[in-house]
Amino acid sequence: MKQALEVNAGDIMKDKQKDSPFVEAVRNYVKKGIIPFHTPGHIQGRGVSEEFRDFWQQALACDLAEVEHPESGHDYEVPRKEAEALLAELYGATRSFFLVNGTTEGIQALFLAFFKDKDTVLMPRNVHRSAIGGLILSGAKPNWVYPEIDRDWGIATSPNEEAWLKQATNISGAFHLYPNYYGLCPDLDHYLLKGVPNLIDEAHGPHFPFSKKLPQRALRPGVTATVQSPHKILSSLTQSSWLHVREEKDVHNIARALGLIESTSPNFLLWASLDAARAYEAAKANRWDELIDKVYKLRQDLTMIPGLEVYNPQDRKEIKQFDPLKLMVKATKIGLDGFELRDELRKRGIMPELAEPQFVLFIITPAHKDEELHALYEALEDIATLKRKSNIKRRELPVLPRLKAILTPKEAFFSPAKPVKLKEAIGYIAREMIIPYPPGIPLIMPGEEITKEVVELTQYYSSLGWPLRGLEDERAEHIYVIE
Repeated sequence: MKQALEVNAGDIMKDKQKDSPFVEAVRNYVKKGIIPFHTPGHIQGRGVSEEFRDFWQQALACDLAEVEHPESGHDYEVPRKEAEALLAELYGATRSFFLVNGTTEGIQALFLAFFKDKDTVLMPRNVHRSAIGGLILSGAKPNWVYPEIDRDWGIATSPNEEAWLKQATNISGAFHLYPNYYGLCPDLDHYLLKGVPNLIDEAHGPHFPFSKKLPQRALRPGVTATVQSPHKILSSLTQSSWLHVREEKDVHNIARALGLIESTSPNFLLWASLDAARAYEAAKANRWDELIDKVYKLRQDLTMIPGLEVYNPQDRKEIKQFDPLKLMVKATKIGLDGFELRDELRKRGIMPELAEPQFVLFIITPAHKDEELHALYEALEDIATLKRKSNIKRRELPVLPRLKAILTPKEAFFSPAKPVKLKEAIGYIAREMIIPYPPGIPLIMPGEEITKEVVELTQYYSSLGWPLRGLEDERAEHIYVIE
């Protein structure tokens, strides 16, 4: 009897092996016809060139490890470097690199290229988790500058200029966030430091050079290198990014670092998408002005809907410019927190990029059609009629707790650790990160002391259903701490 049960269980497992759960999950999303206002920027293939669309029809055949080139024969590095040279010319760089492990790869390569054990890097506290990986790999330690907080919206913006410059002593370099996840840009010229590398996380700004109605590009005198995510708002494929170097003297160091962490089996489909995205922008750059005008009109129209608020940072001193294509909308006046607003939008066939406790964020690209922008307006207008009684949980907790670093991120990452219950972890040193995702900004880093605020914030975010990454315990009930 036991043997029969084992056979039946085995048959069930064999049947399950015929399933493709991830393939089906993706196809189901597409079948529902949801309008995506989230990454990637090509919006389900609509915002790519005809040439790349034709190429993609042969995608499996083009997933190769060899090429045919009139000069190099099968050496794929030759056409890759030709394509990267065109990219550098478009962005005004001395050298540009294609990346196939996202902007994460570029950021971590920059840390490896410029910093070593115990070097100190000036950094805003609201950096993406990829920068923490750079600290762990290089052994450098952060000198955190805490950003200003917009308490009405519950977001970190940018460090105050005076605070940034005050802490810029005895450092080996600076790491800048320009723009942040919400499209907010400080006056970068005032934050660049002399005599040290200035490295830029420009993941959300690859479109800036293509319109004077957008913030100024990051690459300028004083900037060492910048990394961008063209898949977020341009037309390359997810996980494809590029890195720009300003001066020839830095190219070799960065190339060496990339050689350590990039795959030795590069994905030609990702490289091809980067090449096609660059060519498309070179030919179609004027499309951004028209889109921005439409989005400003949409923003104005939304502010006229009772109960809705649209984020406008014009009164914030630490912000010089912002990207209008990052549209943040709040409906707390009608009783909806950000997660509830997202769910109401989803019911109406709209999916935003991000939901946070007070708002949702939409990314709008040239691939969005006029009728889709109108559908977004109609969905929000309809939601505003709900007039629900507010059940929003108010909290008096910091957006980013001010924590004490006991160990460097590298020291903590490689230290022996044990799991403890989160509610009993106050006073311990964290080995793990706790990261609301998106946007991917850690509440606590490896090597920092866990405080009551960290525990309460984590519990609060868990209660809202906000995905928390970085913990082995997906329920966020336990955390690994240094023994």
